[in-house]
Amino acid sequence: MELTDSGPVVREALHRMGLGPVALENIPMLRTGSRGEQSAEQWARLWRAIDQLGGYVVPSLGLHDGGGPILSLVAVVPDAVFRCPRIGDAEPLRMRPGTTLGIEAREQVLTCPGLPYNAVLHREPANGITKSLLAGDTMIAQVKVSFPAEAEVVSDVVAYLTSAGFVLVGGRTNHAGV
Repeated sequence: MELTDSGPVVREALHRMGLGPVALENIPMLRTGSRGEQSAEQWARLWRAIDQLGGYVVPSLGLHDGGGPILSLVAVVPDAVFRCPRIGDAEPLRMRPGTTLGIEAREQVLTCPGLPYNAVLHREPANGITKSLLAGDTMIAQVKVSFPAEAEVVSDVVAYLTSAGFVLVGGRTNHAGV
């Protein structure tokens, strides 16, 4: 595969991503100014390159605890696109019909026919948050109250699962295009 942009930001990001899960915001070239503001232009270049790679990139969500990812989205199609949506705490959520939670290689894996991703739930709190979503219709606010995890982590897990198509938000079409 050949990328249309092989500039230094893209090369550095892909190099780091090749070493394993990485927090892209830690790449110095994505920051500008004396206070380290994010560079919108550099981020746009990087996202265009990542979009070209589609399903060859594994979006992972981790905590700042050194324990590795809590959740990874593994593409089952080469042209999968990942975009985390913003979801309000009071928006109604439900799991897509046909979504199942199984075990593969001693890890919990969320699958649904026709979706571009499978979600590998490596550890808590992703496992518990996902199970609370599978229990029935809910809202992020309810999950935050009922599950012992930081509010931002709950929102991030829901956003990742929504991007992959597992979670349906109100009447919106998912970012997974399904």
